Amino acid sequence: MKPATINDLVDQLLARDGSYQPLELLLLLRRVDRNGIARWASEPNRLLEDYIYGSIEAVIEQLNWAADRAQALGLEAQTETRQSGQGACFRRSTADQQSRTSWRRNSASAQSDLFFDNRLSLARAQLVRALTSADRSQAEAALLELSNADPGNELQVDAEHLVGALGWLESDDLMDSQQSAELLEALEGDLAFRAQRLLGRNDSDQFLARFFSWLADQTTDQPPNAANGQATNAASPVLLRFKANDMPGALDEIDKLPHACLSIELRLIELRASLSTQQRDRALIALSRLCWVDPEAAESWLELGEDDELARRIEQFWDLEDALPISLFPAWLLARGYPVPAILLPADDPVADGIAVRALEEIRAVRAEPANIDARQWLQEHCPALLAQWMGQR
Repeated sequence: MKPATINDLVDQLLARDGSYQPLELLLLLRRVDRNGIARWASEPNRLLEDYIYGSIEAVIEQLNWAADRAQALGLEAQTETRQSGQGACFRRSTADQQSRTSWRRNSASAQSDLFFDNRLSLARAQLVRALTSADRSQAEAALLELSNADPGNELQVDAEHLVGALGWLESDDLMDSQQSAELLEALEGDLAFRAQRLLGRNDSDQFLARFFSWLADQTTDQPPNAANGQATNAASPVLLRFKANDMPGALDEIDKLPHACLSIELRLIELRASLSTQQRDRALIALSRLCWVDPEAAESWLELGEDDELARRIEQFWDLEDALPISLFPAWLLARGYPVPAILLPADDPVADGIAVRALEEIRAVRAEPANIDARQWLQEHCPALLAQWMGQR
């Protein structure tokens, strides 16, 4: 789920209730139901977290996005004190406080209320629109109006930096990898901090995406091999396209690199970009490679529950009585009838002769021909628990 969706839900709650309350958001997201909330409220010292559906990390991230939205709208925060005997919402104290913090419009402060039709709020709204659309002339006009409306406003310094940065987009000078890395550091450091403070998380992401895309266009390509660090360079075109939310562009850049050169970070980008662009077969191939190359990284990604279908299945995988290593997750998926595509590996691929890779193809063989004695014998010898899983599904 994207921040923009959370923003829309926060706006719905403001229109409906006149305030944003985190538990109401969790209900709209179907992360919890009212029965779960009632049980948590009635049972002393129970955690609401125990009644939440899906990844707790994902839920906390969504609450953070919502708080960013509320703050960007100039709403006033009010944290409720936990009643005696009542359990916390989350084990993590910062998340618990976030879940107990409601946000309301503060009509007494025109500067912090974007809903009031006053000169300062109009100037700020105009500035936000100009920055997110990268309209430098309109942004400069809005900046001047902001200064005239309130010369001492707290937004001025941040706004001046962001408007000034729009001038970078007018440059077409190619940069080498070192120059790109230095500019990327400035983007992700000071400028990102100022953008998020002024624009909020969603609009700041949109603002910064233009710079990442521009930087990818201006960065001279390096020969795609492991020796020059292309696979791990923070200013590589793959990472820049991904940061710009240009998922097709990121995948195009990955296609220029030999798979032996891909770092774990780039393999994760390929997985996320493939899912984002609805290329499910490519995503499953990327996940399978990740399971074989770095099982811990694959397990961490699966734990985040970024894909609902796989999130349900990894829970079943972990609940197996005869536990299987994460490297066998792709073969287990196929054994359970999930359509894992065929994966062609070059002979020089480091994982090509691994047991987990072979197991996937042997499961494919017995699914196509249950009487395949050779495939059964191999699985019985090397992965008996996996064979038992396939037998149990017949």
